[in-house]
Amino acid sequence: MAQLNFDSGEKVPLALLQPPKSMRLRPVTMSDVEVVLRSCLTDRTLNSVRLLLERATRLYEQGRGIGVVAETADKRVIGYGQLTIWSACGEISDLTVAEAERGRGYGTGIIQRLVQTAVERRVKCIEIGAALSNPRAVALYRRLGFRDERQLFLNLGSGNEPVIYLRLDLDRR
Repeated sequence: MAQLNFDSGEKVPLALLQPPKSMRLRPVTMSDVEVVLRSCLTDRTLNSVRLLLERATRLYEQGRGIGVVAETADKRVIGYGQLTIWSACGEISDLTVAEAERGRGYGTGIIQRLVQTAVERRVKCIEIGAALSNPRAVALYRRLGFRDERQLFLNLGSGNEPVIYLRLDLDRR
């Protein structure tokens, strides 16, 4: 597995740590479409979730990304996130945790697993976006070591709104 080098005094970003071994994280499969829709992507249509998971499984087969689900001990899917590897950088998207399970570390674990994949694939950086109307997400990404990069106005379904993109540099030569 690829390793990152840090100066002796440099703090390792939390996003680069391993997720807890007790956390059940696995690659998404097409058999997860309905459960991901019901548990975490409730604002989407069945067809849009199917297309999202098809893209994630195709990226995984091509070595250009991965979709990951988080499960409880009784194998209930309660979270999802996706990594896409572009030519210059990776992008984490569609990160969501079932509302009843938020604040328990699942979002952090999913991000850590996606970052692990990026490190293994020798990606130089990772970006993640969050609507400024979602301050919990922005705070989480900053706490994990992502730094503000740029702000755009995007239509996320209810008209244009400010979205901040944060970046984590993985190329530490």
